[in-house]
Amino acid sequence: MSDRNDDIKVYQDKKTKAEDYKSSAYTLLFVGVIGMIALVLMMAGVLPFRFAGAGRFITYGAMGALFAVFIVMGIASFQSSKRYAMEAVQEDDLTERIKAWAKVHLTADAIRRSTWSEAGTPDEMKYFQYFEAIKTAVTQEFGSMNASYLDALCEELYADLFEEQ
Repeated sequence: MSDRNDDIKVYQDKKTKAEDYKSSAYTLLFVGVIGMIALVLMMAGVLPFRFAGAGRFITYGAMGALFAVFIVMGIASFQSSKRYAMEAVQEDDLTERIKAWAKVHLTADAIRRSTWSEAGTPDEMKYFQYFEAIKTAVTQEFGSMNASYLDALCEELYADLFEEQ
């Protein structure tokens, strides 16, 4: 039986993703290049240890393939890093436009008036109502967007509106 929390995805902004891919690329390239150099030095007899026997060629081939895969994955990670870095600029621009719009058009009082709750409604329930009202307002103004991005952004907007008081 699947847990409902398995479907929840935590939003990670594009700038952070770009940095993660870049650091992964450096690590993969470093390990791949150093491994290839060590492998060549082992085969040439420069390093004091070598694989012996008939299976040495299979071992050298497997290790060489592994280090080559590391290098290829490092290059792919660099390309992904560049792509996410470009997307981060667009995402930051959209975030700033939404926050500027919200500063002008959304107030805590307006959100409270736009939702209905009975007297004695717990604050936790009000939070969800206010959060949905903010989400609806942003979606109506800016159109549909990535659900996890929208949730993370609305969390910030909620904090700006209600936690300052």
